[in-house]
Amino acid sequence: MKKFLSILPTQSLVYFLICGIGIVVFVFLIIIPSQKTSAELDKQIVKVGDRIEEQRILKPVFDSLLKRAKKKNPTELPMTEKVKLDRADISKVSESLQEMAFRHGLKIQNLNTDVATVVGKSGYLQMRINLTGEFMSFRDFLVDLGTIPSLELIEEIQIRAIEGSREYKIKVWMAQK
Repeated sequence: MKKFLSILPTQSLVYFLICGIGIVVFVFLIIIPSQKTSAELDKQIVKVGDRIEEQRILKPVFDSLLKRAKKKNPTELPMTEKVKLDRADISKVSESLQEMAFRHGLKIQNLNTDVATVVGKSGYLQMRINLTGEFMSFRDFLVDLGTIPSLELIEEIQIRAIEGSREYKIKVWMAQK
């Protein structure tokens, strides 16, 4: 060991230790934190890249929705002249409702006419319609339902989700003679 110390002067050994400590401090204070920061930035870059890809995929959907939103829809529903329903035409209304439902891709589960309103002198006929199908088809069906001349009012609409579709229950009143 004396031989080794005699080869290296003490002053050189001190410089060597100071430089070694400086290198170790440099590594721990500058290089390692920089690598951690770089790793965090890489994670953020991946997240931003994923968001950009998601936005690129969703852009056509957004464009189509924006186009539909800008498209002017008619502000008024078609207005039909109100005509009271003849008692002989009650079956024609049922057929008309079935045809409308078929045209819009809906399936009528049940179509009931309240017998008390048919026999009574109230001047109105109550009908309950149970349908199944897609919501947008149901919307079109309601618009079409408004074109029936004897329709007085739609009193109640119930919508219930069922497997793969929706179930609709409608209570309508028709004006009758």
